Amino acid sequence: MKNFKYISLLSVVSLLASCEKEITLNLGDYASKLVVNGEFNTNATVKVEVSRSIPIMNVADSTGYLLMDATAKLYENNALVGNLTYTNGFYTMNYKPKQGKAYRVEVNRTGFNPAVAEVGMPASVAVSKPEFNDNVGIDNLGFPFGQLTIQFKDDVNTKNYYELVVRYYDDGIQQWFPLDFKSNDILFLNNNKLDNGGYVFSDVSFNGQLKTIITSVESNTANGTPKFEISIKTFSEEYYNYLKQLRDYNNSGFFVSDPVILISNVKNGLGMVGGVYNVKDTLR
Repeated sequence: MKNFKYISLLSVVSLLASCEKEITLNLGDYASKLVVNGEFNTNATVKVEVSRSIPIMNVADSTGYLLMDATAKLYENNALVGNLTYTNGFYTMNYKPKQGKAYRVEVNRTGFNPAVAEVGMPASVAVSKPEFNDNVGIDNLGFPFGQLTIQFKDDVNTKNYYELVVRYYDDGIQQWFPLDFKSNDILFLNNNKLDNGGYVFSDVSFNGQLKTIITSVESNTANGTPKFEISIKTFSEEYYNYLKQLRDYNNSGFFVSDPVILISNVKNGLGMVGGVYNVKDTLR
């Protein structure tokens, strides 16, 4: 009986191996495109990354993906602001985008079709001064914990999308770390974090209201001053969906991830340049 089982197993393996079929794909010549990625942030100077696309079955050659010799021009409301300068992997300009303005980035590089990204900057968001109480109670293990409170007013006339990032400071090693939210708020249920530790959400559950977010914080989480940095961004639905695509793909795991065609707002190219209104504050 044991010999019969052994022979049967070999037969199954042989059968599966014989089911393989080689398929030849005739995909034609691939035309590489310019890829432009970045975020226009009212709280930061302009910075975009320019690279090139390659066929899905290929790997980058020795030249890599990034393009260091492109020309990138910035326009504000159709008026030329100037050229961006390549520095350490990015094309930058010492200029902060303004609320409500329309921007355009035009990228040219020999051998590629010109790529254009148009960015509309959203309206402002009214954020109250964050509050932190270092000692509000004792947890189930007998340790004291504090409470961080964040408030902002949502615009009733606009369908808004947000990103919230809270970081705490460790003075011992002089580094910032993203804070994990411990809250029963529906915004954080089954809501995986972005790579930067932030959470994205829409205003569907609080449209037009004063939104209050409260999270408990283990005492002495923040070491030194400043204790916390709070960043609230608002942006378009298109950029919100793009960020969710990246988050879900990154959380799916490398070996089980299916190919994803990311949303793009770059004409004649690929990539995403998002526009965000950003309010930042620190608690000491």
